[in-house]
Amino acid sequence: MACAKDAGIEDVGKGKPDASTDGSGGASGGGGSGAVGGIGASDGGWPIGKFGSPCQLDDHCEGDLICVNIGQGAPALTCVTPCDESKACPNGAYCAFHPDKGYLCVPDKGNQCDKCITNADCQNVGDVCTPSPNVDRFCARDCSFDGQCPSGMTCVTADGYPPGLPGTGGSGAADAGVGEAGPPSKTPRICVPQNDESCPCNSDRDGVKRRCTQTSGTLVCEGTEACNGSSGKWEGCTAGTPQPETCDGADNDCNGTPDDGTPAELCASQGNPVHATWACNVGVCEIASCDSGWVNYPPPLPPSAGCPCEIGADEPNNSCGNATAAGSVTDANTTALNITGRLTSDADEDWYSFDTVDSDEGSTNSYHIKIGFSAPANNSEFVFDVVRGACKVPDAKHSNLTDYDWCVDGSKGTDLGEKSCGPTAPIHCGPHGKKYHVRVKRAIGVAGTCAQYTLTVTAKGGGTCDFSQTCDPQVDENL
Repeated sequence: MACAKDAGIEDVGKGKPDASTDGSGGASGGGGSGAVGGIGASDGGWPIGKFGSPCQLDDHCEGDLICVNIGQGAPALTCVTPCDESKACPNGAYCAFHPDKGYLCVPDKGNQCDKCITNADCQNVGDVCTPSPNVDRFCARDCSFDGQCPSGMTCVTADGYPPGLPGTGGSGAADAGVGEAGPPSKTPRICVPQNDESCPCNSDRDGVKRRCTQTSGTLVCEGTEACNGSSGKWEGCTAGTPQPETCDGADNDCNGTPDDGTPAELCASQGNPVHATWACNVGVCEIASCDSGWVNYPPPLPPSAGCPCEIGADEPNNSCGNATAAGSVTDANTTALNITGRLTSDADEDWYSFDTVDSDEGSTNSYHIKIGFSAPANNSEFVFDVVRGACKVPDAKHSNLTDYDWCVDGSKGTDLGEKSCGPTAPIHCGPHGKKYHVRVKRAIGVAGTCAQYTLTVTAKGGGTCDFSQTCDPQVDENL
């Protein structure tokens, strides 16, 4: 084998939460947070390591609990448990469908009736942003498993709601996504206000608009009114006389048809979305389509933002087999190889390959591969995996890195270069040049952006390596 040293590689430790807890399940002693493995105290009131606690790994959850991302618009890695027909979810929890894990008991965050425009505005997996029959939108939580809903709500079939609105095709809850768990095993149902009403007007729904009507002569005109969170009342109905039609779910021009007109006309007040076209969907202006090569990312972006995130020309490069050939580096000079890209979805990852050249320098060898992010500044979003040689699954010590070094062997405390290979004279040992494969991905639990990253690779002058594991004799790595 080659005499070489892999340096600067992160090895994330794993461990169960501290078993020393007080009677409530929280960490005992010292009044501390009970943080485990970088996990701070639960800001939701759930004891650390117990159901509802934040986590990063299954090992951070006690017993049979598992660590699952149950967030929609923002990541929310949480200790949860599968739903069980024979027993109820823990207090303060309910059952919701997760496309990768099936039905899970998830913490009730008071998310029923939250304000929303899209599903991404709702907190928990399974939540659906749906219009009511009055066209005001709200977050409706999943009740498919057991039909249970909060007080004042009723569980209805998602595809039949809201009733009486043309062209809605249901709430979209049935399109929860098909992951490892497959489609829902039960008919998708959601919690909605009773009697086809709106969610209550309160401080949490301040500013939400819904459809209202007034008569104007022989005409019945429609407009919108807004929730005044302070008074708890719907106020300011705009209906009265015929007005230009706008995308609000109401019949503004009193011709009997709401939202009739071209999307561009109905959404003119929203501006011109970049690299995108408008659609009017049940009173809300949405992106109809993005221009080729552009996406509406990251969520949740307002529709007026359009599709500002550009897809790289080298996509798709999401596997080692279709990695983008990025070039090469050599220890004959200090020229760096800069690899730039963007991750344009929550699941996107970019693979690159590059060659490294270990040149013949006679009695020394300065071959030193160094990989790291030079952009964005103060990077906390991106990490990378490294494969030295042919494609294979990156091992744990070469995964989730922000910095990587590979040096030829040498004597500790000396300059870069190989240790003498012969008993009487220095003999150049090498070459050690290899093809590399690197996967850039987003760090676990970090919300995505469309920021451009730059991965910088050098083969010489990368700084001092740790030569504490020298060995003899040295051999050509490629033999």
